[in-house]
Parts: sequence; C-alpha cells; structure tokens
Amino acid sequence: MNEIITDDYFPGKGCDCEARSSYECGCEGADWTPKEVYDLRGEVMALKAFAESTAHLAKSLKAERDEARNALMKIEDLFIDGTDIYADRENMGMIAKNALEETK
Repeated sequence: MNEIITDDYFPGKGCDCEARSSYECGCEGADWTPKEVYDLRGEVMALKAFAESTAHLAKSLKAERDEARNALMKIEDLFIDGTDIYADRENMGMIAKNALEETK
C-alpha cells in the first residue's frame, strides 16, 4: 500500500491467472485496487500537507498581529498620558521600531 503508483499501474497488476476481476483471481499479491483510489489518496495527502502549512502560517500571522497590537497599545498609552511631548514622541518611535524589528 505504500508503494508508489505510476502511470503504468492498472487494476489487477500482479495477476498471473488472467482473471478479469478480483472475484476470479486467486493470485497472491495481485492488486485490484482502482487507480482512482490511489490518486485520491495522493490528493488527500497533499491537502493535509497544505492544511498543516496554512495552520502554521495562520499562527505566525496571529503572533505578528498580537505584537503589533501590543506596540500600538503602548504608543496609545504614551500619547494619552504623556507629559513631555518630545520624549514621548521619541519613546513612541522606539516602541514602533522595536516592534517592527521583532517581526523580521
């Protein structure tokens, strides 16, 4: 079942008794599985791999979003509660710079 199915595969491969279906065949090791089953198994495996990579990407994007949100909240706190405009503006710039460097 783990063997690689190639284009030359056909149901009944490995049959030596010239049967036309699995009901007529008594050969040990003959594979009567339709090629479509193997094709669909391959597609399912590819879709699972895609789903896993998409989930990983979604987690990564969520983490970046959370970091950006935290940086914006710190900047907002400085903007609202700040008293020294020049120092607050410099701190806001540093917060933004640090947040952007973390996402690289």
